[in-house]
Amino acid sequence: MYVYLTLVVAVAAWGLHLAYRWKQAKAFAPELLKVRKASGELPEAVKEEEFTDLYLRAEGPRRGTYVYACAAFITVLLAPLSAAFNTVWIALWRLTGEQPVFEVGTLIHTFSFFLAFLGLTVGLLTLAMHRYHTLTPPSLKQVMRILRETQS
Repeated sequence: MYVYLTLVVAVAAWGLHLAYRWKQAKAFAPELLKVRKASGELPEAVKEEEFTDLYLRAEGPRRGTYVYACAAFITVLLAPLSAAFNTVWIALWRLTGEQPVFEVGTLIHTFSFFLAFLGLTVGLLTLAMHRYHTLTPPSLKQVMRILRETQS
């Protein structure tokens, strides 16, 4: 139980850290816009809200947020998934004659739970990373080029 609570606290701390990084990125965008306008890299017509939105899409901690969402989802669902796995395992164990080697708590049961949970985690991360790479926004260099072209 203490290990699970430690995991929950660690995931919550990670979430707070990510929120702070998003806040820092949002606060940094207007400063960067001023510097880029002063150096002539961006026209004066570029609005702060537009640049901040594009900057956050290009430079915000998106990948970390996707991975965090998966970790939080898995952490919250650990107990219900464990209960569901054990329910199915016990039903199959009873249907097959209650062989002592397959009883709950044996090595084969623990290893099977580990493999099932690992498979679910890998599958979820695969879906998240596929979505992340499918929806990848342009880089900051491309954003600046687009802003120069549209505002000129």
